[in-house]
Amino acid sequence: MERLNLRQLEIFSAVVDAGSFTAAAEKLYLAQSTVSDNVRALEELLHLKLFHRESKRRLTLTLEGKRLYRYAQDILGRCSALLLDVAVDSALELTLGASTVPAQSLLPGYMARFARENPACRCTLLCGDSAAVQQMLLNGDIHLGFVGSADDRQDLIYEPIAEDRLVLITPNTPRFAALKTQGVLGRELFREPFLFRERGSGTQKVIDNYLSEIRLDPQVIHTVAYVSDPTVLQRLVAEGTGVSILSALAVQETVAAGQLLQFELDETPVRRSIYMARRRKSSMSSPARTFAELVRKQAKASV
Repeated sequence: MERLNLRQLEIFSAVVDAGSFTAAAEKLYLAQSTVSDNVRALEELLHLKLFHRESKRRLTLTLEGKRLYRYAQDILGRCSALLLDVAVDSALELTLGASTVPAQSLLPGYMARFARENPACRCTLLCGDSAAVQQMLLNGDIHLGFVGSADDRQDLIYEPIAEDRLVLITPNTPRFAALKTQGVLGRELFREPFLFRERGSGTQKVIDNYLSEIRLDPQVIHTVAYVSDPTVLQRLVAEGTGVSILSALAVQETVAAGQLLQFELDETPVRRSIYMARRRKSSMSSPARTFAELVRKQAKASV
């Protein structure tokens, strides 16, 4: 069964307002035949005559046409209000996703500056590991994602925005302090009890790649635990539970406070990039574009 549509009501209302099919066609940039066909289809759908066609240049509404015009004005007005309300509301919303390291080390600064410059916009930050943030992007749950590893998915675009490196952390004890003074590298401490990040985190992916490069079987490492929260993991290391490999950005405060010791993993630092990610086939909202540009400017300033 054919249904009434908004375009028919728009054209009908335009004919009433303009006073003729010709004037309405000019106003809507449509062929006159298109205007006539839509009005005729509307009359056939409703089984009503909407106009008295007194002449080619003069139309008057029937009683039924007047009733429909009132309804059409109300419906079209409500639709315009709805579109405006949704557009304004979405223009004031920005939803971000971030894995642990960028969420703790980079996003607070980005969001604080964005809030100062865009006080009317409400931001939401969703946190998860890199894999979870990438899935949020694919699901359309967030506008921008910030992750510690780039996947090979063709439907996401990654922009490097910060440099990070992985370091080995230990308790700040005399034994480890002496090893640090001797210039011992982190790779020489793999016989210690180990705590690792959870699978799916960008940090753990880089660790796995590094172990593969130095041809060290993870099975020979005495793994005490897998911990998803790097703050908890640092506390466990500080308490002497074992050693761990974490992002230098993530541990800079606890190392500076003297709670942990930091060892370079290798003679050549094990570096990685932090990325801003977005969907390839999706247009960015105005707040997302503004936020992304802010991030790019800060990334350039920090180089």
